[in-house]
Amino acid sequence: MISLPDRLLDRAGLRRAPGRPTQVHLSVTDRCFLPCRHCDIWKNEDPDLPGRVWDETIDRLGEWLAPASMNFVGGEPLLRKDLEALMARAVQRGFDVSFNTNGWLVTEKRARAVAAAGVRVAYVSMDGFRKQTVDHSRGREGSWDKAMTAIERLQAAGVPQVIVATILHKGNAEEVPELLAFVKSRGLQLVVQPLYQNFGNNRYDPDWWRSSEMFPREPAELAAVEQALDTLSAERLRGGPVCNEVAQLQVMKGHFGAPQVDNGHICRAGHSDISFDPQGRIRLCYFLEPVGTVFDPLPLPLLWDHWTTLRRRWEVSRCDRHCNLLNCNFDRKSSP
Repeated sequence: MISLPDRLLDRAGLRRAPGRPTQVHLSVTDRCFLPCRHCDIWKNEDPDLPGRVWDETIDRLGEWLAPASMNFVGGEPLLRKDLEALMARAVQRGFDVSFNTNGWLVTEKRARAVAAAGVRVAYVSMDGFRKQTVDHSRGREGSWDKAMTAIERLQAAGVPQVIVATILHKGNAEEVPELLAFVKSRGLQLVVQPLYQNFGNNRYDPDWWRSSEMFPREPAELAAVEQALDTLSAERLRGGPVCNEVAQLQVMKGHFGAPQVDNGHICRAGHSDISFDPQGRIRLCYFLEPVGTVFDPLPLPLLWDHWTTLRRRWEVSRCDRHCNLLNCNFDRKSSP
């Protein structure tokens, strides 16, 4: 039941969050050296913010939100030499810390440093199971080898949980059973994201899928993707190592089958999570204007409830884009 004050806010084009954020996304760099076919972030040329800015931001977030979850992303976060120090600081401030990597820079030394920092989860990107598939998706030969080596090194270093992160598309759908078998044999977990419009400095394009070489359009391609989603759903129902909820996996069928049709699910961006981009801009959604920056004098708790943020949150709640299926945005409460 929506309260009367919230109904009045909604009529005014404003929306409150149900509480404080429980998930923080820190994108600490746009730098990356892999020309992935599903991502354009590597084309960005903005410089990184100095470590002291992130130190101060993590401290402010800790005073406001801890304990909560904090995920360090990029670009390739390990391009920052101070990444482990930043993550250790977040752990010390009471956050449950994770980070994403393509695996290329995970040396034995850095794997040990990640573990020593207290990181709980390492997400290693691997878009498929076969070498040719992963190398093609990542745009650089050797990506499969680097991901596999990174997984071994992170596990050997004692990182509590290593999760394989896969972008599902027409080129890797048939490899899902092999990928699942690998994950189970190594004590890993698997999380899937649906192919979406390339991230980066791009305007939203509702027809992005029409020109995507990786989006399934032929009946056989779509059938393979749907079979992969059913395989993942069945594994999740058996209690297997699939992080996605069954409801999310099944809604992805509609995304691939009719990407121009509203899937009817509410996006949780800016409701339970808050994001910081590499320039220090504070965002509820990367396709909408920021609500502030880390350099603003307004305290973060006040920014979370500021009218600008309430307006942006209302815009998110009215959005019909399919990025609400991405793992950081999927609203589990609206799941069937």
